[in-house]
Amino acid sequence: MHCPRLARPTRRALLLLATLLAPAMAPTSTSPSLAAGALQVLAVPGGQPDDIAVDTSGRLVWGNLARGTIERLQGGRVFTIARGLSVPEGVIPRRHDLVVAEQGLDRVVSLHGRKVQVLVALVPVSGQEGVDGIGRDPRTGDLLIPDSPRGTVIRTAANGLRSSIIARNLGRPVDAAVDRRGDVLVPDEHLGTLVVIPPRGRIRYRGSFSTPDDVAVSSNGVIWVTSLGDGGLWRLTNAGTTRVLGGLANPQGLTLDRCGDPIIVEQNTARIVRLLLTGRSAHCPY
Repeated sequence: MHCPRLARPTRRALLLLATLLAPAMAPTSTSPSLAAGALQVLAVPGGQPDDIAVDTSGRLVWGNLARGTIERLQGGRVFTIARGLSVPEGVIPRRHDLVVAEQGLDRVVSLHGRKVQVLVALVPVSGQEGVDGIGRDPRTGDLLIPDSPRGTVIRTAANGLRSSIIARNLGRPVDAAVDRRGDVLVPDEHLGTLVVIPPRGRIRYRGSFSTPDDVAVSSNGVIWVTSLGDGGLWRLTNAGTTRVLGGLANPQGLTLDRCGDPIIVEQNTARIVRLLLTGRSAHCPY
């Protein structure tokens, strides 16, 4: 699955293309006329929104690279809930805190009010961007941390005190999720594929994508992947792999609502949009 590497713009270079002047707060779209297959605009927060998640109260939460902030959509408006972060990439809301990957400092921290606790401190690699997206194993609560510049994937206890490497010698792994079989799924930007890390046995590779960036798994087992090279959104099922959307404006974040509809961050337009899978999806809670 490994192809010769070609020179490509860095992720940070891609970020320079993002729109910085969009309004800071925007209402949620609740139009009843939206049909299945439509993109529903949920917010236009401005800056450079990136990885996104749903918190334990059913609210969208994301990092904003341009502002060094964590932001939340609540009541149709955008609120800043944390500031002063160094390139906040991956976000994992938990019941009592928020776990954030700080790419600029190459570390993973826990935020609780004004308290910042370092859970995992990685060692920066000169000339390479640090940690990117992160994941969580819903069965154990373990954090899944792709050490992007080193091509490894780390499983660490929820408190950061116990860690082990579960994959080595990858390209640039940038996110992680767990499927219904317990396999860890990791998009690899340089290998151009979804790396499948089973609890036991050999690592496998699934699909071929143009710079895959984010992964999410629905409750019915459907796997969703975004790809930066073609602005794509992909659906992976037992029946095969299908590109559902193309031409998205730098899809740098991905999560799912309670109905399994993909919610995507278009960084170059600073929009958060939802792909409506059914006619009722526009009113599905997050």
